[in-house]
Amino acid sequence: MDWGAVSAVAGMLAAIFVGLSVVYLALQIKASTQATRSQTYQLATSALAEMAGIIGSDKERARIFRVGMEEPAALTEDEFTQFGYLGISLFRRFENVFFQYQSGMIDEDFWVGHRDNILWFFRRPGTQVWWKDRKFAFSKRFREFLDNSTSAEIASPGTRRL
Repeated sequence: MDWGAVSAVAGMLAAIFVGLSVVYLALQIKASTQATRSQTYQLATSALAEMAGIIGSDKERARIFRVGMEEPAALTEDEFTQFGYLGISLFRRFENVFFQYQSGMIDEDFWVGHRDNILWFFRRPGTQVWWKDRKFAFSKRFREFLDNSTSAEIASPGTRRL
């Protein structure tokens, strides 16, 4: 028996098995990444849907939010405080979507729709009043994204969103 030939065959088999292992690991990583992205999408969507439910589940809360968005001066001090807490909750969720996009965990298509929604809410008069006092509670990159945005970036500025 030629030990050189046996060694060559063993080396070739080892290379094939290593190659198959690498392919298997790549497939596993791809599946794991897809599952993580899917979960991120689900969590972001659920958080925003929950916020819509919080605002919409109470007639008075919905009124405060609606009036606060357009005419914050028409709210009492307590109502504006409540509007501010709703704004913090909403924009924390928006900040998470922004972070997930920046991290590559959500795709461009998902981001564009949410970006337009974020900017629509951000451009409301009441949000602008609230933002001046509360913006430093958010990450620097998120603040810069909002502060450097323009109204022209919003796909449909006339539509109502939540």
